[in-house]
This record gives sequence, structure tokens and C-alpha cells, in this order.
Amino acid sequence: MSSSLLQEKGIIPDVVDAFEASSSLSVEYPAGGVQDGNELTPDNTKEAPKIVLPDKDSLYTLAFIDPDAPSNADPKFRSWRHWLVCNIKDGDIASGDVSTPYIGPGPPAGSGFHRYCFVLYKQKAPIQPEPFNNEREGRRSFSIKSFAAQHDLGHPLVLHFFLAKNAEQ
Repeated sequence: MSSSLLQEKGIIPDVVDAFEASSSLSVEYPAGGVQDGNELTPDNTKEAPKIVLPDKDSLYTLAFIDPDAPSNADPKFRSWRHWLVCNIKDGDIASGDVSTPYIGPGPPAGSGFHRYCFVLYKQKAPIQPEPFNNEREGRRSFSIKSFAAQHDLGHPLVLHFFLAKNAEQ
């Protein structure tokens, strides 16, 4: 994904400060893949997608976040942490440490389109994130920028996003 599209859609600076794609990542839901801000529905993204990582010889952290919580116009809970998996090895997401279990998109009625972002980092070594409160209120106001800095993850390798809105708009 190009950094110009990410800037145009406000992903830069809302999610990350800088980004240059340096790897690949496949994110596939049964209804279709995530690519370049395509539209998917909350119904089609209820279950965790199939993830294909760039290689099997590295450790990764994958975050799935919504920077538009509760709405793009009023993102006072930026970012909502939908999924966070650290220490992914052997190219298998199931091998990772789930810090936050997957929960699909659930944009409130009337909140417009939300940008749902998958952010992949290559780790230098195993990390031990602090335990998260994964109840509803505990998932809000998560900063992937701060998390990456705290765990020395550097810039993301890959950033994909899709758009979704509540069917009752």
C-alpha cells in the first residue's frame, strides 16, 4: 500500500507517523481480501481473517485497530484495539501470544465509515506486553505508536486497511 493513499485517507498520522511498505501480508476474510481501503461489512468480518505472513523466519506483532472510535468525526477513543497478537513465529498466527482476542468491527449506527487497520511489525526479539483489559472499555484509546515505541518495534512492515459502516446508516 502506498504512503500517499495512507496520507490521503488520514491513516498517516492517525495510526502511524510514517510508512514505507517493505514486505507483504495477505488478510483474507471469506467475503474477500483487505486491500487499499476496500469496503467490507461488519457481518463479513465477524470472524478473524486468514493471515499469511511475509516469511517463516522472523517474529512478528500484528495489530488490528479502529482509529475512528466512536466515529471519524469524533475519534475520542482512538484507537479501538480489535486484535493484538505478539511473538508470531513460523509464519503461523496461531503460534503467537494473543494479547487481545479478535473482535470484529462494530461501528455504531450513524457513525459513518470507519477505517479498520491491520498493522504488522517485525520484532527484533520476543516481547512481553503488559496484560490488557480486554473488556469493552479496556480496548479503547490504544496507541499502536506508543506500543511500538515501548517494545522497540520500529516502523511497520505492512499496513492494510478496509472501510466498514453500520448497516443502519
